[in-house]
Amino acid sequence: MLAAKAQLPSLLQVLNPKGEGGAVAGLGAPMAADASKRDLAEPLKRGVYALSSPDQKSVLKMMVLPKEEAGFDPSSFARSEAAQAWDPELRLRVESTWIIMQLTFESYDPAVYPALDFFLSLAQRLAVLTDGVVADPVSQVYRLPSQVFSHRPAGELIAAADHAQAHHREHEGALHVYTLGLVKFDHPEVEMYGIRQETKEAAYRFLIGLAQSVLKGTRLEPGASVGVKGQGLTIAVGGLDRAMSDGIPCLELIPGESGTTDDAVRAWLDSVGG
Repeated sequence: MLAAKAQLPSLLQVLNPKGEGGAVAGLGAPMAADASKRDLAEPLKRGVYALSSPDQKSVLKMMVLPKEEAGFDPSSFARSEAAQAWDPELRLRVESTWIIMQLTFESYDPAVYPALDFFLSLAQRLAVLTDGVVADPVSQVYRLPSQVFSHRPAGELIAAADHAQAHHREHEGALHVYTLGLVKFDHPEVEMYGIRQETKEAAYRFLIGLAQSVLKGTRLEPGASVGVKGQGLTIAVGGLDRAMSDGIPCLELIPGESGTTDDAVRAWLDSVGG
């Protein structure tokens, strides 16, 4: 979490037992040896905090550090090539970063989904209170508070787009499209080559759809097929471009002999009604 305010909120503004005043429902405590109950109403400061869901099944550690101590240069980052396509408000907030607030799991609800919602709710609340940005370094995505939770289809307990992101890069005259974020759930990322520019968004949807299946419990395995029957893609061990994957486990989607990856994605798009 990148906070754009030097004056931070109190822990009680972030979370409190009844979720009063827009706070997340939960319990929090500073981990400093000399901490007291009075610190709960004081502005957050450099240090470590414990944040718990009301039932205490999920516990997060929050580390609060000045940007200099975290080694983060917001100005140079906001001027990077990747940041040039961002919304101007997002780029401005990143460039205005004062404080880094890092959230990590110490333990989580065995049901998993409530723990993930608790995590995102805290990140969103912190961003709201600090005019900040929620940064997911694994998925390589940065979001304004209003973008933290994406649309969740009725009846679904999770939306893959909240936790994983599809990206692309140019490769031999076409696009290499791949996910980032699935490794957070001990699952390889998924990639495919040979996607045309006009098929990019459909390829994104296809990969996030696979990610949704993974986060609902499906394990993608080499040798299995995905996509439309007769024009599907075979799952194989990927990550062969070591300069790109840097050792991240990855699965590649490979077309059959009679078509291309792009054809398979277009066939899938037609099957779901475009």
